[in-house]
Parts: sequence; structure tokens; C-alpha cells
Amino acid sequence: MPAKIFISLSKVIASIYELSCNGICVRYKAKRNSDIPSRYKEGQKRCSICEIFIKWDENPYCPCCNYKLRTRSFRGWKMRTERRELTVKRY
Repeated sequence: MPAKIFISLSKVIASIYELSCNGICVRYKAKRNSDIPSRYKEGQKRCSICEIFIKWDENPYCPCCNYKLRTRSFRGWKMRTERRELTVKRY
């Protein structure tokens, strides 16, 4: 049997548009604060190409690879969607 290969969507997009990490993002690497449970609430953003949390407020793109930074977790998006569906079902 052939081995299954899993490729993340961000890696596929990066290869199509030739986006790659140039190492500049290491200067902006954010440190985790144990008092706040979510890095996004702390103002940190995640680059899917560089696979790093950075503290960057100038624009919504990574200073290293120019890929759009994530400002919300995927898990939080699912919870909001489920909550919205429950609200609609009530009425």
C-alpha cells in the first residue's frame, strides 16, 4: 500500500506562489505569557508559512514572507459557528 502523505494547505499555497520564510520573522518572535490563555488575545499573530507567533502591528502581512497573518484560532471559529447554529434553531 502506498503511504499516505499529508500536506498542509499553507505549504501548498506557499509552493504555488513561491512564498517562503526568509528568517526575518525571528526578530519579531513573540514569547508566550502564561497568564493569558490565548496568544491571539495577547495581540500575537501567527504566520502559517513561517509557523511562528509574532508580535507585529504595522500591517496584516508577515514581514518575512508577506503571507497574511492569522489573528484568530481555527478552534474559536468552530465554537462561534456552533453557537450561531444553536441560536438559529431556537427561533
